[in-house]
This record gives sequence, structure tokens and C-alpha cells, in this order.
Amino acid sequence: MVTTIQIDERTKALLDRLKVHHRQSYNEIIVDIAKEKMKRKDIMSFAGAWKHVEDKEIKKMKKDIFELRNRSTKELFES
Repeated sequence: MVTTIQIDERTKALLDRLKVHHRQSYNEIIVDIAKEKMKRKDIMSFAGAWKHVEDKEIKKMKKDIFELRNRSTKELFES
């Protein structure tokens, strides 16, 4: 089954810029965009992911991350 859709000139221009090769159809481009979108996780799916971790452990992780960032920044500027 084929369905006809209307897009404005700006949208067509955007789709044209996404073409990998000149013979690629708009259908193929839209499918590629949809597949890529579906691969990404919705940020809300991570809500509550750390709820089982104790506050003490989270504070330790934050401290460790802060120290690693400081150390890597120092190393970057020393070299």
C-alpha cells in the first residue's frame, strides 16, 4: 500500500540534505530517521534507576567523579 503525504519546501530541502546518494527515496530517508529515533532511549526510562542506592554511596560516587575530573584536568594542563 502506498500513501501520499504533503510536505512543505523546507522539509523537502531537509530531506534532500539527508540523502546518502541521489537515488535514495524520501521513503528510505524517513525510515532511517524513524529507526534512529527508536534506538534512542527516552530519558524518562531512566527515572528511578538509582533509587536502590544509598545516599552515602551516591555521595561517595559524586566525590570520586569530582576527584577524577580534577585529576584529569590537571594532567591535561601539565602535558
